[in-house]
Amino acid sequence: MRLQLIFLLLFFSSTIAFSQKKGNKGLIDAKYECTYSVKYINDTIKMTHGTDDWFVLQIGDDLSYGYSYLKYQTDSLFDSGGVGTWVENVQKNIKNGTMSTLYSSDLMYAKVFKEYKEKKLEVIDHISINYFIYGEDLTPQAWTLLDDTMTIAGYACQKAVCGYKGRSYEAWFTPEIPINEGPWKFYGLPGLIIKLYDTKRQYEFELVGFKNTDKKIDIRPLTTKRITGFFKFSLTQIDRIKFLQAKFGEKGELITSADMAKVGLSNDEPVKQYYDYIELDYK
Repeated sequence: MRLQLIFLLLFFSSTIAFSQKKGNKGLIDAKYECTYSVKYINDTIKMTHGTDDWFVLQIGDDLSYGYSYLKYQTDSLFDSGGVGTWVENVQKNIKNGTMSTLYSSDLMYAKVFKEYKEKKLEVIDHISINYFIYGEDLTPQAWTLLDDTMTIAGYACQKAVCGYKGRSYEAWFTPEIPINEGPWKFYGLPGLIIKLYDTKRQYEFELVGFKNTDKKIDIRPLTTKRITGFFKFSLTQIDRIKFLQAKFGEKGELITSADMAKVGLSNDEPVKQYYDYIELDYK
């Protein structure tokens, strides 16, 4: 029964993709694509690692879009052959170890848009099959640049540090790529972030690919507040803290029905959490 529930949740969360119909309305050009490896601790009691992922960052003139490659992969599995083929592929990938059913990173389902002109950051995320969108001001982290230098992936890098949403971070950026971007919500250094990690080493990002691209970024969910695909879902506007409290509950405690009720959901079987999420300022 538990495995069936896991498959059901995977099914609903994986079949929601941004549709790209013919024509360019609502699509903007990306100029660069960065791929970061993502490593994280999924159990801070046993100190075990979760399934490795990749964070893809597409950068255009007016905004960037970041997402999990594993999420993109599960969407592609579904799109390639419908429900039956998707379930077969998921089962095969779980058996051969290329996909995990448990403890996926809290980064996996979040879609992160940084809108430069509006100086706004918008995130699309979900709890079960309920999708939400929340906004933040797009401002650089309070970076402190240090004199330390290092060559990483062939790039001459400089070190910077900051505190952000309850964690302390160290970053290495390169002025050789004069783009003030980085993985997830990180932004604002005088060069592309090549490597970034929190000082507890529970979350780590490292650039493994950078290239020019002619791909399109679909911004229609930001304007229509809807996701279209095999299913169509409305995006509920929500406060970031309220969303995180409902999704994560208290660190190391049960996510209770009261937590879920904060966003109008119910949870008959509370879930025990064993790790610190990347954002710790929601309590």
